[in-house]
Amino acid sequence: MTFKSEIVFVRILIPLILGICCAYIFATKEIIEPLIIANASLFILLLTVNIFYKKLNAYRFKGLIGLTFFIFYFAFGGLICTLNNQSLKADYYAKENYEYLKLWISSEPEQTNDILRFEAEVTQVYIDKKAIPKSGKMMLALKLDEKKPIHLKYGDELMVSAKYLPVEPPYNPAEFDFKAWLATKNVYHQTFINQNHLIKIGENKGNPIVKYAIEVRKRQVDIYRKLIKNDEAFAVASTLVLGYRSDLSKETLSAYTKTGTVHALSVSGMHVGIIYIFLNWMLFFLDKNGITRILKLVLICSLIWYYSLLTGFSPSVLRSAVMLTVFITAKSFNKSSNSYNILAFTAICLLIYNPFLVWDVGFQLSFLAVFGLVYLQPKIYKWIYVKNKWLDKLWATVAMSLAAQLATYPL
Repeated sequence: MTFKSEIVFVRILIPLILGICCAYIFATKEIIEPLIIANASLFILLLTVNIFYKKLNAYRFKGLIGLTFFIFYFAFGGLICTLNNQSLKADYYAKENYEYLKLWISSEPEQTNDILRFEAEVTQVYIDKKAIPKSGKMMLALKLDEKKPIHLKYGDELMVSAKYLPVEPPYNPAEFDFKAWLATKNVYHQTFINQNHLIKIGENKGNPIVKYAIEVRKRQVDIYRKLIKNDEAFAVASTLVLGYRSDLSKETLSAYTKTGTVHALSVSGMHVGIIYIFLNWMLFFLDKNGITRILKLVLICSLIWYYSLLTGFSPSVLRSAVMLTVFITAKSFNKSSNSYNILAFTAICLLIYNPFLVWDVGFQLSFLAVFGLVYLQPKIYKWIYVKNKWLDKLWATVAMSLAAQLATYPL
């Protein structure tokens, strides 16, 4: 039996997600101020009740206090979602049309034939040679020069002459909604330019850790290219291990898609889980006492995060690394920790960092799959009792796979 006190973060996560969803759907600039006032008022009220709990005999109003907490986290979810929406900011660049933009590349550029696509953060616009600070993201498609193609990477600073337009919605039934997908990445405008409309003016912008991670992955890809001579084999290997898809051909991707195994080409929590299982088994001799267990924890977490770095901090790997770090840390210091609580705490941390992750399919699949393993796997495993040791292990594995499939089936 699970008590309410054991799943406190689950009880926080539900109103937080509801608040994020409502604010995302009904987002307007006018709701920011009321949300700030509501959050501040509720926080002060709950803090006062907590400090003077005994004097106020607040235990008599447990239901009302619980409802207040629910409303507070709902409002908090709405606030972080609204503040994260760049299109609602006063200095959002796309509120007017500007001929020249100063921006830096905020994602790893991906090339398809002679088209280079990447996300960029706008920092300044120019009117009559006067620079005005602005903010916001855009999707940029660059047609490369066939003779002298420009080489761009994460963090490069550019000056661009472009006419940007809102991302268009789908016009046909069942067509992929590119506009909605980009909106979950906080991108609402896009542009298509030729290489001669762009000038590289600097580099080393952006997050230095992300920049280093991408550079490390690039070096690893170069090593793979030297060791693996076959182009297709190289593309699949770099995709499977490092999540680097740029060299993967459309034919190979189509073949995996048709056979229903395209998920195997995604670096995911499965990779992190395999690494954890291997490291946990290899370092079993460190389970002797408290100090060596802490050393084992530090080694495992460090190596898992280094692998995350090798993948260029792939979102799915990053989620799994955070989740696994929280999980094994909690288990190391408190063996009776609740798995649902750990799962919810990880989701809360990621949603506070980026509330738009709630719409990310990878985020949803990751947490639903883990929820299936925690909740459904034990129940499915009990369906059949197997005496043979090895058959029992096989059935446990089947039950695990079935639990993950059932949990993620709605998506």
